[in-house]
Amino acid sequence: MSDLLSQDSYYRAVFEASPDATLIVDSGGLIVDVNEQAVRMFGWSREALTGFRVERLVPEGKRGPHLEHRRDYAGQPRSRPMGAGLELYAVRSDGTEFPVEISLSPWNANGEGRVICAIRDISAWKRMRTRSELILSVMEQERKRVSHELHDDVLQCLVSLKVRAKLLLDETGDEGRVRAHAQISREILGTFDAVKRMIRGLRPPELEHRGFCRALRAHCRDLRESQAFEVDAQIGDVDDVLDSATALALYRVIQEAVANAVKHSGERSATVRVAWRGGHVAAEVRDQGRGFDPSALGSGPDDQMGLTGIKERTAMVGGDVTIKSSPGVGTVVALTVPAARSKRRIGP
Repeated sequence: MSDLLSQDSYYRAVFEASPDATLIVDSGGLIVDVNEQAVRMFGWSREALTGFRVERLVPEGKRGPHLEHRRDYAGQPRSRPMGAGLELYAVRSDGTEFPVEISLSPWNANGEGRVICAIRDISAWKRMRTRSELILSVMEQERKRVSHELHDDVLQCLVSLKVRAKLLLDETGDEGRVRAHAQISREILGTFDAVKRMIRGLRPPELEHRGFCRALRAHCRDLRESQAFEVDAQIGDVDDVLDSATALALYRVIQEAVANAVKHSGERSATVRVAWRGGHVAAEVRDQGRGFDPSALGSGPDDQMGLTGIKERTAMVGGDVTIKSSPGVGTVVALTVPAARSKRRIGP
């Protein structure tokens, strides 16, 4: 234990009360003292930590570079604030790694060089940052989707209607006018359908007015009619056990999983199952398509919008999701979300 800290009860109390894990390390990299937060953070006892080389708390693959950094620091000791632009990780007694920020302060203790290391676990902050980046990515992708649909569907329909209206004016015979009028009517209806698809994509009105089950069935019908993609929808009655936030999250997750099947499976069909499972709602989206290797999945925007988005949406409502796939055998997205209330009993 550090001599000065052991002699002064005031400084000892401050040391122990620090919200950050704090280590005192000698010039050779030996940990000579730790506070209670360090014990809780790393999972080692105080006696075990005191006497470790500080590299013991660094992931194995990074211990060599850390030793070089420590030697460089010993040659020019200086205060370094939290963060300092470095991606740093520490390791707990059970081997799990976690991201940290570390501030270093040199200290002369009775003529002996020491370094005070304040360590902060930033796992929650990194998760929040990742989630914020995902939300921004989702918003941007949604804007692009709406922009493309406006251009490819609505704008093209309006341009065509303009041309048809001009041709109608140029028609001199009654028969030609009737044909042109009928064509304009069909294209107006097509424009209505395109706008309705966009509205459903942004916020399906059925979800608010008719409930989760009808909204999901309507989405499956739309896929069959608009993209010739057949969905075997086996949707149980779960409307009375889902709150609005969970219903929306579940709808979006299933919508995204089916969209992935449409875009990537190479098949023209998928199965969607939703059922009450006593205390939670279980859902599954399954296709028999080409599949993929999850370990080879990248980290680009499409992946963030796809499978990562599915995981994040599920986690936001306290659910769990499992994604299973391998090349040639299809993909299964299975998830559960908590029920907001017990299912009403039917009958006496």
